[in-house]
Amino acid sequence: MKEWKINRVWQIAYPILVYYVLYNVFYMVLCFLFGGVMDRLFWLGVASLLTLPFLVQIYRKLPIVRAEKAFDSTALPKEGLMILVVVLLGVGLNLLISHTPLVEVSEGYASANETLFTGDFFSKVFANCICIPVLEELVYRGIVCGQLKLWYSPKTAVIISAFLFGIMHFNVVQFLYGFLVGMAISAVYVKTSRLWVVMVAHGLTNFVVVLAATLGV
Repeated sequence: MKEWKINRVWQIAYPILVYYVLYNVFYMVLCFLFGGVMDRLFWLGVASLLTLPFLVQIYRKLPIVRAEKAFDSTALPKEGLMILVVVLLGVGLNLLISHTPLVEVSEGYASANETLFTGDFFSKVFANCICIPVLEELVYRGIVCGQLKLWYSPKTAVIISAFLFGIMHFNVVQFLYGFLVGMAISAVYVKTSRLWVVMVAHGLTNFVVVLAATLGV
């Protein structure tokens, strides 16, 4: 039993470790080699794309709860509503948390925010709304939540995967936002087991936030 529990922890931990190391190594190498060509945010997006194939291979080999159909047209209205709820919740929480005193005292948030929102509109959409959401959803919903759903109750799978998603942002502000929005996205994944649904929900949420910031809303 003890060895089984250790194995479960390892199956959750090592994909996150692979993701974190590869993502950051690719990012640092790209910035070192081509930093003057494009802004840092663009290279974060490229680093996500380079990391993605490695995590896809891990995802395919692990015991994970998967939907019988990757796409089901009869479920689209329900899944579309779920996506809308996540977007509204995410944008609302972003506005709420960004106006709290925590934003002013969190150096980690200021540094992360500078990277994520410094650059042209193309880089913001490319990285924040496409590449990073696809990679993060594969890791935290597909791999982490997908395994937890197999082993534990849906509630446990949602809370643990959302907590890990939040804490990996390494600052209080993004932890709160990531944890709360992560619970909503994880709940959608537990209901659907479809990665494309949570990837779209995450990407659209970020797109609305990026658009609002660009327009000065």
